Amino acid sequence: MKILSIDTASNICGVSILEDNNLICQLDTNTGRTHSENLMPMIEQIFNKTNLTLKDIDLFVCDKGPGSFTGIRIGVATIKAFQDSLSIAATGVSSLESLAYSIQNEGLIASIIDCKNDNCYFALYKLENAHYEEIIPPTANTIQNALNIIKDFYLEHPITFVGDGSKNYKDLIIQKFKNAFLADAKKNVLNSYYLGLAGFNKWKENKLEDVLPLYLKKPQAQRQLEETSKNVEITYMTLEDFSQISEYLTTDFDDFWNKDLLKEELTAKNSKYLVAKYNQEIVGFAGIKVLVEEADIMNIVIKKNFRNQGIGTLLLKKLLDLAKSLKLYTITLEVAEENNSAIHLYQKLGFEKVGIRKNYYQTQNGLIMQKKLT
Repeated sequence: MKILSIDTASNICGVSILEDNNLICQLDTNTGRTHSENLMPMIEQIFNKTNLTLKDIDLFVCDKGPGSFTGIRIGVATIKAFQDSLSIAATGVSSLESLAYSIQNEGLIASIIDCKNDNCYFALYKLENAHYEEIIPPTANTIQNALNIIKDFYLEHPITFVGDGSKNYKDLIIQKFKNAFLADAKKNVLNSYYLGLAGFNKWKENKLEDVLPLYLKKPQAQRQLEETSKNVEITYMTLEDFSQISEYLTTDFDDFWNKDLLKEELTAKNSKYLVAKYNQEIVGFAGIKVLVEEADIMNIVIKKNFRNQGIGTLLLKKLLDLAKSLKLYTITLEVAEENNSAIHLYQKLGFEKVGIRKNYYQTQNGLIMQKKLT
C-alpha cells in the first residue's frame, strides 16, 4: 500500500510517501507557515522524485490538529480535494497521535504540545506489542491539570514524554514523574513520516477517521470576541447617552458623524437607536428609520479602539430583533461596494444584494442590501 502523508499543522510543512511502514521519500521544510504557497509544489516535487502520481496512492493521510488553524485547514482541504476527485481512502490523524508514533519504547507515551501561558494540548497512549492504544484522547488544559490527569494512569510504569511541551515543561515533568523519559529533541516536532505510520495503522485496523479539523480550543480572536460580548450591554439610546459621546463623536468614532444630525435622528419619531456599553462606557451605536412597513439602517458606528471585537455584529443582530418586534417586512442598508468584510457579514445574516447607488460614498458605489423579516 502506498501512502501520501502531509502535515501542515505547525511551522514545518511536511510531505512523505510510504510503502506500508517503509519510507520511500520525505520532504520537510520550515516555511514559516506559508503552507498555502509551498504545499502543492512540494507534493509535485515528491512525485517527481519517486516517479509516482496521485493515481498510484492507495491512502491519503493528513494532520487534523491541534495546531495552526490556518495550516490545518490547508492540509485538510488539500486531502479532501484529492479524495473527492480520485475516490481514494483517506484519514485524519491528530498531531498528538503522530508525535506518539515517533516513540518505540513500550509503555505509556504522553504527547504534549505547548500552547503558551501554561496551557497545553495533551493525550496519553500505551504502546504494547507494536500497538498504540489511546488512553486519554486529545484534550486542552493547563499543564498542571494535564500532568495531574496523566499521573492517575501512571502508577510508576515507564512513561515517555514527547512534543515541545515535554521540553518547555521539563522541570515540572521530572518533579512529578520519577521514571519519566524525555524524547530526543528531533522527535518533539511534527513529522509527516510518523503521521503516515499512524494513518497506515488506522487503515490496517479499519479505524479510518474523517478528514476534518480537530479544534480543541477556539481561535484567540473568537475567544476575545466572546469575552468582550459577555460584558457588552445593548439598550435604547437616550439623550443622556448622546450627551456623553457628543464631544468626542468626531474623534473617537468617525469624523463624518455630525452631532447635530445624530441628535435630530435620535429625537425623530420614526427613528430607533441602540447604544452598546462596555463596562458602562459607550463603545458603539446603531439606528434605523422606520418607513411604513420597512426599515432603513442609518448607521452602525463603533468606537475606534473597540473595532473588530464583534460589537458591530451584536448591534446589527439587535437591530434585526427590533425590526421584527415592530412587525416590519424588510430592512435595508447601504454599504461601500469594496467593503468585502462587511458585505460578507451582511450576507451571513441573510441580506441580499438588490441594487447599486453610483458614487454614494464619493469615490465608491453604494451597494444596497435587503433582508426580508417574514
